[in-house]
Amino acid sequence: MVKSYGLWNEERGASRRAIIIVDKSGVVRFRQEYSPPNIPDPRDILAELDKLG
Repeated sequence: MVKSYGLWNEERGASRRAIIIVDKSGVVRFRQEYSPPNIPDPRDILAELDKLG
């Protein structure tokens, strides 16, 4: 899955941190990558979900 979303870090042999929101039709509606030690603010993610209705 991480490779299909372009999140695989070949150099580290691991995926990058990200939040991806996919709608019911399979369309990516939100994508945000996060570098350690940063983490997403849950309020921001909930706001993005609210936009989808």
